[in-house]
Amino acid sequence: METRLKEVLAVVNNKGGVGKTTTVQSLAAAIVRRDKQSRVLVIDLDPQMHLSILHGWDARDDFFTTPTIYSALRRGDRLPVYKTHREQVYLVPGDQAVQDIDADLMRQMNPKRVLSKCFGQPLDDHTDEGLTSLIEDFDYVLIDCAPALSQSTYNAMTVATGLLVPVQMEGLSVNGLGNIIVAMKDVQEELNPNLELRGLLPTMVDARPRIVRDFIEYLKRSYGDYVTQTMIRRSVKVNEAQTKQLDIYQWRQWSPAANDYEQLCNELFFC
Repeated sequence: METRLKEVLAVVNNKGGVGKTTTVQSLAAAIVRRDKQSRVLVIDLDPQMHLSILHGWDARDDFFTTPTIYSALRRGDRLPVYKTHREQVYLVPGDQAVQDIDADLMRQMNPKRVLSKCFGQPLDDHTDEGLTSLIEDFDYVLIDCAPALSQSTYNAMTVATGLLVPVQMEGLSVNGLGNIIVAMKDVQEELNPNLELRGLLPTMVDARPRIVRDFIEYLKRSYGDYVTQTMIRRSVKVNEAQTKQLDIYQWRQWSPAANDYEQLCNELFFC
């Protein structure tokens, strides 16, 4: 069996509004622009479902008849895969019911390994492309985690090869990093020794205020090489693109944010 899958990247922060979803959306688009033969699967574990909405998912009311990440996790079942409006990017859609998934996970034998069980099963293909295997049919998997160190987030870290932590340059976001690092080390020791911290990613950066520059220096001083070389600048073009359910390259491919995410893509995956 040939293994195609190169990396499973979990994008994690226990604080909302730091750019997790934008990072997953933009990295997926940047990968397929860089390598048009790559297939990227994005998984939406955030109950807000913003990643699914940005990829054109029409939310259904009855999750029992429309397979989502929730229906897969609550039964340890196959991952449902759908096409998106970005060629070569595929979606396991989110579900608002994921906000209550922890209780379902805790009832299973290994609560933090349920997603791993799903990964090991044939795909539930809704693309008519004959997709059968996550590791044979996809090059990259990007997981948008809930803004909490919940059971679903631990599940993501258990299947991931890499962890990317977007960090907005403000006090609450920076101060919460310690909890994420501790959680990552626990997962490394008990569940997934192959998990690596791929980077702490400064997001929505406007370096003009002194306090922002101070936060950047604190981050580099405290975490050294774990801080990505790339910083994502604040850009209104990202908001404009997402309002139209487009990624930054479909909207303004030469904008500063588009350049930043292209640089991040190269730093993470194509060095």
